[in-house]
Amino acid sequence: MAQQNQPRILGTAPDPYDGSPEKASAFWNTLANYYTINDAVYATDTQKVSSALTYFKIGTPGGNWASDQMKAALDANPINYGTWNDFKTAFEQQFIPPAAQMEAIQKMHDTQMGTSNFATWFQDWSTQARCTGVDEITKMWTF
Repeated sequence: MAQQNQPRILGTAPDPYDGSPEKASAFWNTLANYYTINDAVYATDTQKVSSALTYFKIGTPGGNWASDQMKAALDANPINYGTWNDFKTAFEQQFIPPAAQMEAIQKMHDTQMGTSNFATWFQDWSTQARCTGVDEITKMWTF
């Protein structure tokens, strides 16, 4: 009997996440990329979300959150892990608090760009972009 070709896993799975806000974006990006390159294996939202919840380190705030998410999904009848987008939103709300976002934005604005900080540089750039009347795509490409 011939064996069917099963898709194989590509890349490296993310390291277990402990729930620390400073690692949240990097963890999410690694996780999302892992599922993107393995879309033949993780073809449904349920497969992605249920698998993603196993990449949280047990005994940490992240692991406790993931355990709660698993319990809620498994207690539903039928079992319901929700959508990947809903999972992303819940992850961001839990691990990327507004204070961390505000701190990151402030650090970005304080970054030096030549002789001025980013905030001053960006204001000048925005003014010039507005005066030229270019479309959003051109602005993004130029930026």
